[in-house]
Amino acid sequence: MYKGKFLSAVITAAGSGTRMGLEINKPYLEIGSKKILELSLTTVTSIEEFDEIILVIREEDFSLATEILSLFRDPRIKMVAGGASREESTYNGLIALNPDSDLVLSHDGVRPFASRGLFLRVLKEMETYKAAISATKSKDTVKVANENGEVDFTPNREFVYNIQTPQGFDTRLIKSLYKKYFESEAKITDDSQLFEFFDRDEPVKIVEGEYSNIKMTTTEDIIFAKAFIKGER
Repeated sequence: MYKGKFLSAVITAAGSGTRMGLEINKPYLEIGSKKILELSLTTVTSIEEFDEIILVIREEDFSLATEILSLFRDPRIKMVAGGASREESTYNGLIALNPDSDLVLSHDGVRPFASRGLFLRVLKEMETYKAAISATKSKDTVKVANENGEVDFTPNREFVYNIQTPQGFDTRLIKSLYKKYFESEAKITDDSQLFEFFDRDEPVKIVEGEYSNIKMTTTEDIIFAKAFIKGER
C-alpha cells in the first residue's frame, strides 16, 4: 500500500532479441553473474509498497522466467503472457491487476539499472498527479525532419526529454485510455503518450530520470551494462 492506496507494478519483458541478432530473448541475457530480468526484479521486489507485481513475458519464456522467480520466492509476483506488440503486452498486464488497484507503475524489464530511488520519486508525484514519468533532458541538439529526410525545425533543447520507465498512472484512468487506444488508429511508443491523444486535460508530470537507466536494445548497450556493473563494484 502507498498512502492508503493499493499499489501495483507491471513489468513488461515480452520482447525479443532480434535487434541484437541473438537467439535468446533479451531479459535472459547474463550481465556479470545475473540475468537482465533478475536485475530488474531485484530492484522492484525491494520496494515494499508494491502490493502486487505483474510480470508480462512471452509464453515460450515461461520456464526461463520461472527459474528466475524461484530466486525471489515473492508471493506478490504473478506471470501473464504478453501480446503481439508492446502495447498489447502492457494492456495484458493491466487487465491482470487486482480490481482494487489504485495506482500502477509500469516498467521495462530490460531497463535493469533504474534505481529504487527513481521508482520512489515517480511514486511521490502520484500524490499530486494521475500520470508521472521518468525522463532525462536531451544532451544533444534534436532535429525534426520532414518525410523527405530534410530538416524541418530544431526544438529548444531545454524542453526536449528522453523518456524512460518507470511511469506511474492512476490505474482506472490508464485502463480506460488503453481501451480508447485499441479502438483508434493512433500509434504510441510509450504509455504516457495516451494522454496526448485521449486526455490532454490531464497533465503528465516529468520526474528527473537517470542517464544510467538505459534500455537493453543493441549489443552496444550490453557493453555499457557490463562496464556499469564493473564500475559499481
